Amino acid sequence: MTNAKWCIFGAIITLLAFSGQASQTNQHNIVMIIVDDLRPVLGTYGDEKAYTPNIDRLASQGVTFNKAYANVPVCGASRASLLTGLRPTKNRFLNYKTLAEIDAPGAKSLPQVLRENGYRTMAIGKVFHHPRDLADVSWSEGVHTSGMPHTTSLRTDAGIKQDEQLAAPDNTSIPWYESADVDDEDYPDGKVKNKTLEALSFLASKDEPFFLSVGFIRPHLPFYAPKKYYDLHPLEKFSPFFHRTRPSQAPASLHGSGEIKTYSFGDYVYNSDEFHVASKRGYYASVSYVDALVGDVLEQLTFLGLREHTTVIFVSDHGFHLGEHNFWTKHTLLKTALQVPLIIAGPSVAKNEKSDALLELIDIFPTVLDLAKIPKPQHIDGQSFTKVMTAPSNTHKKQVYSRFKNGDSIITDDLIFTTYKADDSRVEEMLYDFTVDPYETINQSATPDYKKHVNALKTMLQNCTKYHQCVTH
Repeated sequence: MTNAKWCIFGAIITLLAFSGQASQTNQHNIVMIIVDDLRPVLGTYGDEKAYTPNIDRLASQGVTFNKAYANVPVCGASRASLLTGLRPTKNRFLNYKTLAEIDAPGAKSLPQVLRENGYRTMAIGKVFHHPRDLADVSWSEGVHTSGMPHTTSLRTDAGIKQDEQLAAPDNTSIPWYESADVDDEDYPDGKVKNKTLEALSFLASKDEPFFLSVGFIRPHLPFYAPKKYYDLHPLEKFSPFFHRTRPSQAPASLHGSGEIKTYSFGDYVYNSDEFHVASKRGYYASVSYVDALVGDVLEQLTFLGLREHTTVIFVSDHGFHLGEHNFWTKHTLLKTALQVPLIIAGPSVAKNEKSDALLELIDIFPTVLDLAKIPKPQHIDGQSFTKVMTAPSNTHKKQVYSRFKNGDSIITDDLIFTTYKADDSRVEEMLYDFTVDPYETINQSATPDYKKHVNALKTMLQNCTKYHQCVTH
């Protein structure tokens, strides 16, 4: 559809929305924005290099959760876990190829439960990793995507026509960053934003409450964003991470992801100082780009008169390494790859508060159902944290769990303990103490002073992985 037709369609839908707003007055809507590969590099989390005014404004209207963790540090598996409320196991939710409908047959998704209880449900962009996953039962409308690959290049300066999609058997010929002088709406995430604005107008005109989930792909690689967001982050702002070697005494099973190596670095030498700085700049620019798109979505909610009866959930599927230990992207069981931003604002949420309650992504499922006053299905593993949303000083869990491939982790307020089953069946261990080593540079699992912590956490982790008794309180 051309831009002109989209504008006409949007205007019609907006008029319909205003004609139906009276029916929305007593309804509780939910908008869940999932951002791919986003670590807490946001102003509300104290990051001084970030430029995220819109997300920070959302935080001022709700609660920012400082200790939220992904259950799997890879997108497909993490989203399947989050949207079914189920923990990953050694046989379930393994990698980015995960399909919930195959790994967890019979499990109901969060949007499916909402839909069965009177909600109109819609997905725009990347929600499940695979748009077809549980789509028929989850969504009232078909899944709407950008219609463009996430590697779409707009490098007019390189002789590539706008909207031309780079075709390659893999990404090795695709640059890992780009700053084309284009509008927000030209890249795929901009298309998702436009469709979201139209969807909100459409949903506002309906008689039933709605659940709208929006998935933005950036700052996932490649770091493609309009030039104006790169201009916000000059190179001199950044420096390589101070610890460029593996954590001291780390087991052989700990290694970084090879994902970034599937892209082209041009004249940059991988893991050189210049590479580190350029990569950080690209990541922060991509985050600022998404921040602007989120701002447009929030503005539309206000324009349509929906904010007073809509809860907004802003979250990521997992964390992201930015050169720590010369690691990039995700795929580790270190805090950097597991910690996610989580911000919730709405009519029943405290305002301008921060919470240190320990949460895991599977907890979002029952929390949303509590907000919608819908009973929780028996099958889900997560636990609602609505009591923290109203009183952020409340605690939620004493420990949470994550896993990836041959490793399993248990995380407390101060510690993360991980066991790996090595190829030769040996068990390797890690323990990091956030209070004295927030960047996870020294593995303390063999340190005598930490023996009691290792023994206690190991027992709880074994009970979780072997007997599925994942005690959290």
